[in-house]
Amino acid sequence: MPHLHGNFSAKTVVETAVNCPNNVWTALPTTALKDRNYMEVYNKGEHKLYLSFDSSAAVQYRTAIGGGELRGLPVQDNLTLYGRSGGAGSVRAIITEYK
Repeated sequence: MPHLHGNFSAKTVVETAVNCPNNVWTALPTTALKDRNYMEVYNKGEHKLYLSFDSSAAVQYRTAIGGGELRGLPVQDNLTLYGRSGGAGSVRAIITEYK
């Protein structure tokens, strides 16, 4: 069940799985759902999943999600969210977008 905020009602829900390595920022998801209003990111991996809105190498991270945790974000399709593994291996992120 999605974490709904305010008067939000989803007509379209799209789920995407993305592997996030530890050495490069990866767009979550690769292509955003058009007219997206909200998204959830679930860290299916064992390492922390670092999130940022900037994919430059100088940026450390904006927030982190622990293994097995879910984070809801009121992010529209005009913003790109990036993820990167905080450990030695990749992290599998499950992104659910709501329109």
